[in-house]
Amino acid sequence: MNPPLHRHLLCPAPLDASSARALLAVARSLRQAVGGDAAPLRGKNIALMCGDVAAENAVRLFAEAASGLGARVARIDATCTWLHGQAQPGVDTARLLQHLYDAVDCEALPAGFAARLQSLLEVPVYDSLAREDHPMFDLLAQLVPPGRAPVADDRRVLVQAALVSTLL
Repeated sequence: MNPPLHRHLLCPAPLDASSARALLAVARSLRQAVGGDAAPLRGKNIALMCGDVAAENAVRLFAEAASGLGARVARIDATCTWLHGQAQPGVDTARLLQHLYDAVDCEALPAGFAARLQSLLEVPVYDSLAREDHPMFDLLAQLVPPGRAPVADDRRVLVQAALVSTLL
């Protein structure tokens, strides 16, 4: 796991220049890697915690990006009381998540939940990594060729770059 990049992806601030360059380099290499190791995340298990049906596009993008790299994605709907408000998951819940998963993405959960969960886990926790307004997507203009508008595939590649950069 790349702790500095992972911490930058967890916070809502734009990526620093070094992290942005690293993420763009991985995204470009993934785009070039046709026929190479098409499943660098094979054997990785990722929990996708969902808090709102309105986040379905981000949930779909994240799941497609992760499974496209060979990871298994388990969707956990936010029906438990500890997923709402300022509650924090218990130590046993955190231990179970860490035992079962290599990473956790928290889509459309209350502000601060992902950070509270990260404080309990030693695996990466993402805060709505595929959400349309995630600061990582500010890099789209640098990823696409000049004169071409970003497309869904560009967003998927950035999510994949973030996963590869933080899980390998």
